[in-house]
Amino acid sequence: MVATEFHINTPRLVISHLDSSQDSHCDFLINLYNTEQHRALNTALPDREAARKKIDSYDLVRTLGYGRYLVSLKRQTPPLTSSSSGSALADADAEAEAEAEAEADNNIPFSERVKAYTEIGVVSLNSRQFEGAPRAPDVGYNILPAFQRKGFATEAAAALVRWFEAEKGQREFFGFCDPGNEGSKGVLRRIGFEERGVREIRGLYSNGGVIVGMVFSKGLTGSLEAYGL
Repeated sequence: MVATEFHINTPRLVISHLDSSQDSHCDFLINLYNTEQHRALNTALPDREAARKKIDSYDLVRTLGYGRYLVSLKRQTPPLTSSSSGSALADADAEAEAEAEAEADNNIPFSERVKAYTEIGVVSLNSRQFEGAPRAPDVGYNILPAFQRKGFATEAAAALVRWFEAEKGQREFFGFCDPGNEGSKGVLRRIGFEERGVREIRGLYSNGGVIVGMVFSKGLTGSLEAYGL
């Protein structure tokens, strides 16, 4: 059973479990994986049943925490301005209202509160179990195009890495991306990962294929070869 009250807060986002019993989560994944990029890679999800199976395949998320998580955008408060005494009073009222709303939210179970948030993507930490896989988990992220270039991938990935460090004692991480994907490389740099060059990477997928990708790492205590790269 999915722990529906589990969540990780960041200033703008909340990270929580995907639940295959919720049609809204399945529909969101269909939308997320139906972008031009996923269609080109033949990784689009055709229907709810396919999305449900994808969510249920993240079996380690319920035990060890490894897998994909839903990223949702909290309700946003308009920026405050105070160009005059009148507007300052209005801003103070707006700030007080926002604080009161946040306090009221704390009394509502997360599984209910999250329904008012906007689902914008997924973030993951995957421990690959296939033959030849790297010997440390890798972080990933996928944000809807409308919400890209706003720092959400960085915020979500950094929060998930911190949670694994604090709650699971995880110290070694990888990040992989296409060598030409400057956006992904920027995210990995901003969350403190070190660029390690282009390598052949095995064991990321069940088909046994080899991909050529840019490697980033954090916390490794040995060479890349010692970690299967």
